[in-house]
Amino acid sequence: MILERYMFRELLASFLFAFFAVLCVCLIGTMFQVFRTFPSLGFAILSTALPLATGAMASWVMLVASSTSSTLVYARLAAENEITAMRTCGIHTGRILSPALLLGLMLVCAAYPLNEYVVPWARYGRRMAFRQSTIEAPTAPPPGSQDFTIGQYRLHYTDYVDGRMINPTLTQTKNGTVIAKYFAPGGAIVSVSEPIKVSMSSPNLWLLKTNGQQEYISAGSDVTVEMSIKDFENAEKQPVDWPAEKIWDKVFSTKERSVRNPLLLILHTRYAASLAPLLLVLVAVPIGILVRRGSRLAGLGAALPPLLIYLVSYFVFQGLGDKNRVSPLVAAYAPDVFLAVLAILLIGGVTRK
Repeated sequence: MILERYMFRELLASFLFAFFAVLCVCLIGTMFQVFRTFPSLGFAILSTALPLATGAMASWVMLVASSTSSTLVYARLAAENEITAMRTCGIHTGRILSPALLLGLMLVCAAYPLNEYVVPWARYGRRMAFRQSTIEAPTAPPPGSQDFTIGQYRLHYTDYVDGRMINPTLTQTKNGTVIAKYFAPGGAIVSVSEPIKVSMSSPNLWLLKTNGQQEYISAGSDVTVEMSIKDFENAEKQPVDWPAEKIWDKVFSTKERSVRNPLLLILHTRYAASLAPLLLVLVAVPIGILVRRGSRLAGLGAALPPLLIYLVSYFVFQGLGDKNRVSPLVAAYAPDVFLAVLAILLIGGVTRK
């Protein structure tokens, strides 16, 4: 038991270090993205975005940390001949692998609540925070070239000086089709309440008529355009944001494959993603043992291939599942099956040595 506790402490410490290191790097990238997208809102949006970003990224960071930490620890043990010493003393390979198995099971117990509750909540909250920030951004338009998308409207200007926009362009779309576009040498945001009102100075206007014909109009005076934000603010949760109970109710209430398959893909992807940390640990451990020249850098490099295999297969099969090219079960569990087969082969190879 002393040996297992020693190895488990090493694994847990390495995992926590890798998890928080990768998470910090991701959050720093999120901070730069937020400041670049919403320079006028600053720390107000940052205080909301960072917790949501943490929840949304936690499951992916867990995958990276589980793979790298397991490989690094067992690579170090192999490099310092501790694995060889254990085998010489008659310690079975199962005891050597048991701390990693325990860590993997703990990660599964942590990953399922993350994928089931935290990630959907964070994803929806991040989307709503982004929308709300996009609506609030025109209250203090930043200088320089800016581009805002608010519902079905897109506002762009090259600079903002003394309360006026320079060379603003306002585009209105409907169902993805541009139906109106305003070009003006100057303009101003005259109201930020519902609806947002934008004044365009002597604009040139392009309209798409109901019969499909295009009409060009040149206005000799200011034109005020109203941008409704009601639908934009009250966005409903998408199926990917629903809890499992609601998704299962929807699955059992319909027999249409076009409705059932996307919902089943969401459900089983959550279950499969929760198993992935355990499978990555089981793949990473024998890889670490096989890294005979096991410097930490070599162990880190050896951890990347199984992680890349999982990520590539995950996105490939998710795309196939979204297009109904394969069944939801295949799309969800195929990446896990690849890892499981690889783990069996590698563990078998280590056990025979």
